[in-house]
Amino acid sequence: MKRYLGFALAMVCAAQVGKQPDGSFMLPTGWRIHPAGEQVPLDTLPMSSAISPDGKFLLVLNGGYKPPSISVLTVSPPREIQRVPVADGWLGLAFSPNGRQVYVGGGSRSRVFEFTFSPQGELKPSREFEVTPAAQRTHADFIGDVAVSPDGRLIYAADLYHDAIVVINPQSGRVIERYKTGRRPYRILFHPDGKSFFVSSWADGTVYLHSATTGSEEGRIRLGPHTTDMVLSDRKLPDEDDPPLYRLFVAASNTNSVFVVAVSEAKGMKLIETMNVALTPRNPLGMTPSAVALSPDQTKLLVTCSDANVVAVADISGLRSLLTGFLPTGEYPTATRVLADGHVVVLNGRGTMSVIDPLTDETLDA
Repeated sequence: MKRYLGFALAMVCAAQVGKQPDGSFMLPTGWRIHPAGEQVPLDTLPMSSAISPDGKFLLVLNGGYKPPSISVLTVSPPREIQRVPVADGWLGLAFSPNGRQVYVGGGSRSRVFEFTFSPQGELKPSREFEVTPAAQRTHADFIGDVAVSPDGRLIYAADLYHDAIVVINPQSGRVIERYKTGRRPYRILFHPDGKSFFVSSWADGTVYLHSATTGSEEGRIRLGPHTTDMVLSDRKLPDEDDPPLYRLFVAASNTNSVFVVAVSEAKGMKLIETMNVALTPRNPLGMTPSAVALSPDQTKLLVTCSDANVVAVADISGLRSLLTGFLPTGEYPTATRVLADGHVVVLNGRGTMSVIDPLTDETLDA
């Protein structure tokens, strides 16, 4: 009897749990599952992405335990064609408006790295803009997000632990301004008029609005713990007497919520909705909404829920948002982006990248 039991155990162990040669995954229960969407291997902990202005290429910043790098991928079909090392990086990744330069927040190197980008998708290191000289750097010198002004003349970078936004003139290569903002500035998002910019404050749970020319605070709104990513919609709501000029969608990763803020023509900010992206209304904290993205027609909002391994999909075409479902992802998704053709790119921090159609859930085949 013992011999038969031992043989049975050996047979169970032979069917290894995990990834199989055909790309499927064997679960401990014996079930086999296949990933939805096409999987494109990247490097460790992809944190952010940027689409080239012509829509042909996708850049991904990898900032995990391996040396940081930038992956260059073609959009159709999704393939990595180049991987370029970068001295340090975490979140900041942005194209110039003409698509010829790429800027990366230099993390603990306390600088912004510039790369040139060709129409054929070739990425090359170009210049480095120093924020804090190496001799003066401490553990508190860390550059996170970067954004380029809509006219392409200036670079704005989040000096994370000094609670400031630094402004760099790429012509001179020097820091020309330093604007005080909330604690731990996470994301920088320009107002469409280019005259001001929003900053989400990780530690304050607040979104600030600053003048782009003077840095003066033009407004603030308190939302929820760990405000992170933001996206702005100019789609007008139906059957509303006085619709806001814009709606600002803000993820707060220490909640289960995305906050919807009305932005008036005078740039006043008012909370108009708190969207619960949890599986149930009373679901405990743990969805970790860390990134947001809009569909091309701005009728759907996609919310990256990192600790739930899903992307929540909400219909935002009406006066009230409606959570319509969830797209399963790889392990610990960090960011989501919707392509012009409606397909969704999901960066999986501990897995791979999948591309899924958000409307039909159909797989994008190579």
